[in-house]
Parts: sequence; C-alpha cells; structure tokens
Amino acid sequence: MDQLKKERLEARGWKVGTVSEFFELTPEENALVGIKLALSQSLKARR
Repeated sequence: MDQLKKERLEARGWKVGTVSEFFELTPEENALVGIKLALSQSLKARR
C-alpha cells in the first residue's frame, strides 16, 4: 500500500496494519502460514 493511501485511510479513522498484527500471530505461526501459502502456490503451479 502506498504511503498516501495509508495516510488517507488513517485520517478517516481506519487502522492500518499487517495480517499478523490483526490475528495476533506469533512469529512461528506467521512462518507456518508462509510455508503453507508457498506450498499451495507450488502445487497450483504444477497442476
């Protein structure tokens, strides 16, 4: 997201953050999500 869009959203009261912050993931859980995402993308590409 570009800085201008982020500033406009925050000015209107929106909170901007990451998925990890939203779901309160630990670093280990975040790494597991990344691994699962990479695996699913790899399997999709092979089909």
